[in-house]
Amino acid sequence: MREPHPDITPYPDFIIDAAGFGFVAGGIIGFPYHFIKGIYNSPSGRRLAAGAQSVRINTPPLVGVSAAYLALVEIFHYTMISARKKDDFWSHVLPSFAAGACLPVGRGPRAVATTAFCCLGAATTVYTVRHFGCRVLPPPPFEDPGLTPPSVVDSIPTESVRDADLRCTQHI
Repeated sequence: MREPHPDITPYPDFIIDAAGFGFVAGGIIGFPYHFIKGIYNSPSGRRLAAGAQSVRINTPPLVGVSAAYLALVEIFHYTMISARKKDDFWSHVLPSFAAGACLPVGRGPRAVATTAFCCLGAATTVYTVRHFGCRVLPPPPFEDPGLTPPSVVDSIPTESVRDADLRCTQHI
């Protein structure tokens, strides 16, 4: 049996984390979208109730699909890295293509192709922003984990520092 890639965790916690993130993200996106859509498409006396009913009916399928999609992406990503023993552009983009092809299988080949290529474009965009966007931003400040943070006592100025500060302010 081959050893998994050393950069990834060899247990399925990341799949559960991805599904949980998809669940939350689907709810965060689906709730306001379907609420506004329900309010817009209802008669004037029932707008609030129609918005709530639209959320209750339409948000759970969106939440489930987004959780399943992200779980499938992580499964395919882990499988590709374990099989190829390298983590590169294709290991990030092709799992999204495969997951996008797996979800709409019951709706026919046209839906499979459309969803797969849309997911491929989205994954390429996310990969580009993640891996090349860091060159635009400044690097985070370096912190040595071996150093202990200064205590409050160290931040109190000593007598010589206070005297130097007083001398500087007297000349101004």
